[in-house]
Amino acid sequence: MTCSARPVHIAVLALIWGLFAAPLQAQITWDFPEPLDVAESAFGNKCPRLVLDAEGDPVVFMGKNNDGLYVATSENGTFNTPQAVPTEAGIFLSDAEGPDVATWGNTIGLAYQIAGQWATGAMFMRSDDGGLTWSASYPIAPNATEDHFMPIPAFDDDGNPFVALKLGSGNNAQEGVLLSPDGGMTWNPAEPASAAAGNGIACECCPSRTIYGNGRYYSIYRRNNNNIRDMWLVSSEDGLTWDQQLDLDPTDWQINACPETGTSAAWLPDGRLASVFMSAGGGSSQVYLNVSDPASDDAGLTLPLTDTQFSSINQNQPDVAVGPTHTVVAWEQSSGGWEIQLSVAPHDALPGGLVDVAVPLSESLSGSNRHPDVAVHGNTVHVIWQNSADGTVKYLRGTLDGTSAVQHAPFSSLQPHLTRLGPDRVLLRDALPGSTYRILDASGATLHEARCTANGTADLPSRFLATPTLFVQAEGATLPILLRLGKTD
Repeated sequence: MTCSARPVHIAVLALIWGLFAAPLQAQITWDFPEPLDVAESAFGNKCPRLVLDAEGDPVVFMGKNNDGLYVATSENGTFNTPQAVPTEAGIFLSDAEGPDVATWGNTIGLAYQIAGQWATGAMFMRSDDGGLTWSASYPIAPNATEDHFMPIPAFDDDGNPFVALKLGSGNNAQEGVLLSPDGGMTWNPAEPASAAAGNGIACECCPSRTIYGNGRYYSIYRRNNNNIRDMWLVSSEDGLTWDQQLDLDPTDWQINACPETGTSAAWLPDGRLASVFMSAGGGSSQVYLNVSDPASDDAGLTLPLTDTQFSSINQNQPDVAVGPTHTVVAWEQSSGGWEIQLSVAPHDALPGGLVDVAVPLSESLSGSNRHPDVAVHGNTVHVIWQNSADGTVKYLRGTLDGTSAVQHAPFSSLQPHLTRLGPDRVLLRDALPGSTYRILDASGATLHEARCTANGTADLPSRFLATPTLFVQAEGATLPILLRLGKTD
């Protein structure tokens, strides 16, 4: 699509948004009257990052200049004293640019950069017990002669990590992706994932977002085409041939500087991809939501999250999380001071259901409140952010009202259910004949998708059966149903 055609595209999107928008905001009951401190300010509040362990408990990372990176694990909602993450010395701490984390079950992957070592200083380490203990740091590109900057990790279906980073610098910067075949100890050479995405280079200080799904590796990055800086999705089936390129951002933001802000993305249960990012293509810095369908090569719709709710605002650093029933987006917003905003909607209300329904989270706090991260487990929402007044990371936890992560309909032969036939065999029964079923993690991301037989049954892959926190989404005779994999008859 040419640049001259973009204004028409944006006008059409504005009309379509009117058809989708609906007052479907889900309310959240917060567990605390005020946000809690994850830890004392002695542990810093740089680079706040949030993931959930296999039980759904939050794990929070925070950094301190001239000190290093810390991790606070938790049990039943109570945070433990942060422990130092044993990274290599000189870790580069930047709120927007890293380090960054990803999870696979109870495994946490951490990717970071050693300051000043822009070619060979990209590192990866892992914890296989939810952040309690850590492996050594493994170099991602130990023999590199050009920049391998700002690694952003994710895991594939086999639990092997991959990272996207900025390959090269200046006018030669590309989106590079590296895969590890052995859990992060060694890495294949970087592949130029953006090579087929038309003209332009990779915006070298904007973090990417890596994600795996539909049997493919994905990365979303900010492309710089003659100072028009849009968000693009590229994907590959094998990590070598990057044969899909989708422009997710129709705003045509033109700026002769690096915005230093990237994107966040999460899979919806139906296989679509929700991503959020900031753009000032409309004149002011606003957060946008895109809902695409990469499997159909469809870039989808892109809408501003607050079209009429606020005026004279400056928004940035959005983060999106997807649970079994709802999508949640958090971002920072300034209209005289930086505050945290949150928007929630059921999946079937997207994209318009998330628009103009934001609620503030940090009204009671002084100082700047910035760099939020959000996660969802079942119907529980977790949010963290950085507070400048006391130098801490703040935390809120709440429950989505009127929702349930698992449907508890009375059992009948017409409703899908799970039957355990042995230690390594679980059978899905009584689904709609020939329908598609999906195995989802606790955040709602699709880990596996396949079809039921003509009798409405399916043998679930054995590699998923040892993790009771996974869900199975199946089609019943009258409605879809979500089953907990750990609950079988």
